[in-house]
Amino acid sequence: MVPVLVDPAPATRGGRPRSEDCRQKVLAAADTLFAREGLARMSVDGIAQSAGVSKATIYRWWPNKSAIVMEALLASTEAEVYVPVSPFPEEDLIAKIKRTVALFRGPRGPVVASLIGQAQSDPEIAEAYRHRLLGPRRAAMRGAIQRAIEAGLYRADIDFDLAIDILYGPLYQRLLLRHAPLDEAFERDYPPVAVAALRVYAGRP
Repeated sequence: MVPVLVDPAPATRGGRPRSEDCRQKVLAAADTLFAREGLARMSVDGIAQSAGVSKATIYRWWPNKSAIVMEALLASTEAEVYVPVSPFPEEDLIAKIKRTVALFRGPRGPVVASLIGQAQSDPEIAEAYRHRLLGPRRAAMRGAIQRAIEAGLYRADIDFDLAIDILYGPLYQRLLLRHAPLDEAFERDYPPVAVAALRVYAGRP
C-alpha cells in the first residue's frame, strides 16, 4: 500500500519528542540484529542493549519490535528508492518503479517477501508492515501521482489506491510468487509499461 517526499519516520507515540540521534541508534541496531538473527529471534532487549538505550525509551516511541524493524527497513532503503522531483511527473513515476524493482532484485527483496509472508499469519507484523513500511512508500507514490494530476496528465477523480496497485501489482506478484523473474529485462521494460497502463486508467478524456 506505499512516499510526497515524506519524512520516513512515522509519527511518534505520545510523550517527549524523540532524539534524532537516539532514533538513529535504535534503527541501526534493529537493522543489524534483524539481518543477523531474523525477526523471530531478535528482541527489544537486544535492540536496547545494542543501541545503548533503555527498553522504556524504546517503548515510548515504538509499540513492539516489528514496528522498529519496519521503520529501520524503511530508513535503510530510503536512499535506494528516493527520486528527486523533476518537471516531468511520469518520468518520476517510472524512476520510482525502476528503483523499487532494483531494490527487490537485491538482498532486500527476499527480506521483504519473507516479512509479507509472515504478515499473513501474524497481526503484529501485518500492522507494522502496513503502517511503518508500506504506508510511507505508498504515500510517496501518491504524491508523485498527484503531481501528474496537477500537471494535467491525469484526471483528478482517480482512485489513488487502485492507481498505485496498477503501478506496483505485477512487481509484488513476481516478488512473492516467483512465476517470472525479477531480472534486468523486467527492470528495464516494466516501469514504462506500468505508467502507460496508468495513463489508460487515469488519463484525461
